[in-house]
Amino acid sequence: MASAPALGALGTTARRRRQRLLVFALLGVASLSLFVFSVGAAYRVGTAQRAAEIERLQADLEAARVAARAATARAAAAEERALRLAERGQRPTEATPPGRPPEVEALVPLLLARLAEGVSRERLARAITSLPTRPVCDPDVEIRTLAVAVTPSRDGGGRAFGSGRFTVAARGTAAKSPTGRTEAWFDPAQPIQLVIRQTGQEPRMAMGVLPLVEAIVLERREYRFTARAGERRGTIELALQVCDYP
Repeated sequence: MASAPALGALGTTARRRRQRLLVFALLGVASLSLFVFSVGAAYRVGTAQRAAEIERLQADLEAARVAARAATARAAAAEERALRLAERGQRPTEATPPGRPPEVEALVPLLLARLAEGVSRERLARAITSLPTRPVCDPDVEIRTLAVAVTPSRDGGGRAFGSGRFTVAARGTAAKSPTGRTEAWFDPAQPIQLVIRQTGQEPRMAMGVLPLVEAIVLERREYRFTARAGERRGTIELALQVCDYP
C-alpha cells in the first residue's frame, strides 16, 4: 500500500495536469472566438464596402442616364429649330443663339443629319479630329488665261486642266460704255459662269462674282478652281490646285 506522502504527490500532479488542460481549453476557446469575431468583422466591412460601391455605381449610372436624356433633348431641340428655320427659308446663321459662333451653328444641321443616318458620334469625332489643320496640296498650280464669252452662242474657247481631265470655259455679261453701248468684252463687276466639263460627265456650272472658287472631289482628291480678273481686258485668270481630301 502506497504511503500518504506518495498519494499526496500523485494528487498534486493530477491536479496540475487538469489545470493545464483547462488553461489550454480556455485559450483554444478564446482563440476560436477571436477568429470568429475577426471573420465576422471582415465580412461586415466587406459587405458595407460592396454596398457603398453598388450605391456609387448606381449613382453614376443615373447621372449618365440624366446626361444622355439631356443630350437627346438638346439634339431634338436643335433639329426642330433647324426644321423651323428651313420652313421659313431662314438660314441658321441668321438666328444664331448667343455664345455660339456662326460657323459652329452652320455645322449643327449637318451633324444632326449624319447622326440621323446612323453615323455614330465616335466616328464623327474621329473624322473631325483626323482632319489636318491645312490641306495637303500638290506643289504645282496650273494657271491659264481664259477669254470670257459674252454671248450664249460662244464659250470663249475652253482650256484644258488637270492633264486633260477637265475642260473649262467662261461666260459673262457684256460691259456697257458710258453712253450705254454694248461692248465686246465682259463686265468683271458682274457675275460670271464657269462651265467645267469632264469626260463622260454632265457639265458642272459655277456662277458668282470674281474672285470665284469652285471645288470638285474625285477619288479622294479635291480639284479647286479659282477665277480672278485677268490682266487683259475680256479675260480671267483661272488656277487649278489639287489637294488631298478630306
